[in-house]
Amino acid sequence: MSDSALAPEIESRPEVHLAVVRETVPFDRIPELYDRAYPAIFQALAETGVSPAAAPMGVMHGSPAAEGLDLSVAVPIPQPYTGTGGGITAETIPAARTATMLLRGDFSGLSAAYERLYAWISERGEQPTGIAWEQYLTEPEPGGDPALNETLIGVQLAGD
Repeated sequence: MSDSALAPEIESRPEVHLAVVRETVPFDRIPELYDRAYPAIFQALAETGVSPAAAPMGVMHGSPAAEGLDLSVAVPIPQPYTGTGGGITAETIPAARTATMLLRGDFSGLSAAYERLYAWISERGEQPTGIAWEQYLTEPEPGGDPALNETLIGVQLAGD
């Protein structure tokens, strides 16, 4: 186990309501989507008087494809999102058994962390459902130390 990632575990997670911008995006344009989506989501939430319920997330749907990743840039909220316009929509991550792992450090370690988590899931004979997510527990700051970033990654599992 590296010092940047803690041991994976399986936990029961409740459903999570989200305000999202969802697009299929080429891999090299993912940062652009995040940079565009989060300000729009936070503005829409402020305009509707809804406060975030937890740290922002990225939710991946299905497997990556040649055209890119089906990605929801998301902010957890207490109730289903009912605002309209601005390309912001409602999404709910269902309650599920979820394999999780905490990654500490730069976002460049995410790919290796997912590989490790999926290998761990496979070793245990578990089956992913096709929903994976990452939750950005610390907000990166310009000029900040990326080694201080904490990202919780999760992969929903089939079965009870």
